[in-house]
This record gives sequence, C-alpha cells and structure tokens, in this order.
Amino acid sequence: MRKIIVFSSAMLISGSLFAGGLVTNTNQSAMFTRLQNRNASTSIDAVYYNPAGLTKLGNGLFLSVNNQTISQTKTVINNYNYLANKPRDFVGKVSAPVFPGVYAAFNMGKLSFSAGFNPVGGGGGAKYDEGLPSFEMNISDLVPGLQSQLQPLAGFIPGVNGISGYNADIFFEGTSVYFGYQANVAYELNDMISVALGARLVTAKNTYSGYIRDVTITGLAAMGGTVAPGQYLRNIAAVVPEPFKTQLNTNAAGLDMRTQVEADVEETGSGITPIISVNISPLEMLNVAVKYEFATKLEMTTTVNDNKSAGGMFVNDSKFRADMPAMLAVGAELRPIDKFMVTASFNTYFDKNLDTKAINSTTIDKNFMEYGLGAEYGLSDKLKVSAGWVATSTSVNTNYQSDQTYSTNTNSFGAGFGYRLNSLVELNIGGQYTMYADGTKDFTHLLGGNAAFPIPVSETYQKKTWLIGIGANFFFGKE
Repeated sequence: MRKIIVFSSAMLISGSLFAGGLVTNTNQSAMFTRLQNRNASTSIDAVYYNPAGLTKLGNGLFLSVNNQTISQTKTVINNYNYLANKPRDFVGKVSAPVFPGVYAAFNMGKLSFSAGFNPVGGGGGAKYDEGLPSFEMNISDLVPGLQSQLQPLAGFIPGVNGISGYNADIFFEGTSVYFGYQANVAYELNDMISVALGARLVTAKNTYSGYIRDVTITGLAAMGGTVAPGQYLRNIAAVVPEPFKTQLNTNAAGLDMRTQVEADVEETGSGITPIISVNISPLEMLNVAVKYEFATKLEMTTTVNDNKSAGGMFVNDSKFRADMPAMLAVGAELRPIDKFMVTASFNTYFDKNLDTKAINSTTIDKNFMEYGLGAEYGLSDKLKVSAGWVATSTSVNTNYQSDQTYSTNTNSFGAGFGYRLNSLVELNIGGQYTMYADGTKDFTHLLGGNAAFPIPVSETYQKKTWLIGIGANFFFGKE
C-alpha cells in the first residue's frame, strides 16, 4: 500500500523550503551556497541581494546563471493511541532538482540597469510515502468508533463489534513555486554611496492532486471480514431489525463519503514587491548594504478541476490571502587584505504584520530573524575558497505548529569555491546543509470529531535540508 500526504494546507509545499523566512527564499545563487552571506554583494548576484551595489561592477554587461539541487526530509513522530504501529514516524520528502537564479546587469557611467529571475518562495514538490498523522488519525478512528457503535448489536450478532484494524490507499502530490521577475535601476551618487529602486512581479502557483480510496476495516468474517466500512454496516443492516437497519444504512452512506475522496486543484495569484536599497563604502576595505522589500500582497484563487475538491475541502473560485512579508536585509563585507574577505548579514521578516490563512496574530509571536557570518580566501589569482554559517530564530508559536506546517530554529553551514576560468567566465560551486531544532506539540484529538471523547496526542517535528549549487558568471566589461 502506498500512502502519501493528503489534501493539506498550501503551506505544506509553498512558502520557504530553504534559506529565508517563513515564506521567503533567500538562497538565490551558487555564491550564496558557498558563503551563506551575500547581503553586501557587489558581484552580479547583487541583482537580488544588493541592487545598489551593482554600480561597483564598472561599465559593461554582466550575466549570471545558477542552479541549485535541493532535498529536504521532514519527519513527524506521532503517538496517537489508535494509529497502527504507534508511535509512528511519518517521513516526507521535498525535492527541487531545478532551482534557478538568472541575473543580468548593464552598467553605463553612474547608472546600472539590472534584471533577475528566481523562485522567491516555494520551489519544490512534496511527497509523504506513509501519509500524515492528521489525516490517518481520522481513518484510525474508524476502529474504536465502530466498536462502540456496534456494541448494542452484539446481542444479535456475537462478535460483530470486534473491529481489529484498518487499511487505506491514500495518494497526494503537491507542488508550489513563487517565481520572481525583478528589475532595478541603480545610481552612483558619489564614490561612497549608491542607491537603487526596483520591483518584483511574483507569480504564485500551488497544485494538489490525489485521492483517498480502498479504505477497509477488519471485522467479523460472517459480515464480510476485511471490507469497506460502509459495506460492513450494510451487511449488518441486512440481518438486524429496525430501527437499527435504517440507522446503519444512513451511517454507511456517510462513511462512503468520508472514505472516497479525490482532489485535482490549482491555486494561483500574483503581486508586486517594491524594493529599495542603499550601498555605502565608507572605507576602501569596507562595504555596507541595506535593502528593504515591501510586503507582497498575494490573493490566491482556487480552481477545482473535474469536480475533484477533496470532499469539499477546496471550493472553486474561492479566494484567500497568502501575502509575503516585508523584509529588511543588512550586510557588510570587510576586506582587510586583497586575498581575504569576511562578511556578515542580518535579515528580519515582518511576519507580525501579516494576516493570512496560516500566518496571523494567533500564530506569530515576533518577527522572523536570520543572521550569519562568512569568509572567503584567495588561494591564487583564479581560485577562491569560502565557508559560511547562517542561523534563524523563528517567529511562530505552538498554534502555528502542526504536521502540515511547522517552523523551528535552524543552523546552516555552507562551503565551496569560485574559480576564474578566464577574463570572461567565473565558476562557483558550493554545498549547504541545514540542521533544524526539534519542535514538539501536545494537543487533543477528538475521537471521531466527538467533543465527548478527547484524546491527548504528542507530536515531534524534525527536518533537515541539503543542497548543491553551481553557477557561472560572465563578464563583458571592465570590473
């Protein structure tokens, strides 16, 4: 039996899967992968990180093409009493084999014109080979629920309430990507200060395709043994008197609806992000950058295909907000000698200002923060090696945490090298590994949705991410 995640919220596959805040990706170049800190960049990836710093490139045309291959593993450990083989580890895989970053800048005198394309949110697809507890708990409730419901009939049919297990065929596939199309204009006020204005068009798309089918329970052999729960009730109804007969047939119809579900859904939306930045070089060896991205208003529209709405969980043409927060990014690069550079960065994401389906005043305690350090050393005129670290402090409280959406503090480490093939081309290669602190949540599950039967549950949330980045920078001008 194959089980994969079922009809969960958009945040499960959208939002930030990698470096960045709750819904923002900041791992946008191979140079970031190997250094982890690019907020004060004055290379071509400054199109994203520091548009004002592009004036430092000199006159000419500059291009960069990057890709990252990213893999993430999510594990939810759940101890719900009625799950099969409890406590259970539900392991999910998020994969993004193609995560591009493409940048171009053209400098002429004091002006720099630039453009970029990258996945500013999402960027992966999610699969859970053994499902998620939030859905399977409802399936597992069939066993104690039917045991209790059928107990009064044990006098008519001995052992009829001896339900001993369940099974299901559950499939889900979800993808999400928020593409960003950015353009900037930068101007060098003087040798010390440059400024830039820009905007990013964000197009968001989430897709969900899946089903729940072939749900069975194992009961009395004479009533069908291993059979669909609705059919089990109908088999019993055929041999018992009224009023049990009518009630069983009514309950069977309800179980048929609960255990036969399909979804084929898209959610799409778009919005604009205004961007301003300033680059300051107070000393020849020091560069400081500040960038502010305004909040991106995203209204998502739901499209249900072929009436497959996951039993009404998705409504065709319905709308919801999925805004991206404003972001303040500050960075500094210090180069005490030509061969050695150290860099630091700090980002804060203004999550507390959001009011969306998943992020609002009930789930957020503070603004998300990210900070780090990196260093680069030139082994020769052509070869540079680098390494860096970045950490995050999440903004969410326990109301946000669930098997579908969870966020914990992280530490990421990256390393790699840059190699100048010739005067026109530079190659960058790096790797990154992210460690996440474990998260936990204790909550109450209502058996069969009945408030009279609350059952305590404990979940532990774990996650890890690795990626490999490769990029090529092209220089058609004087640096």
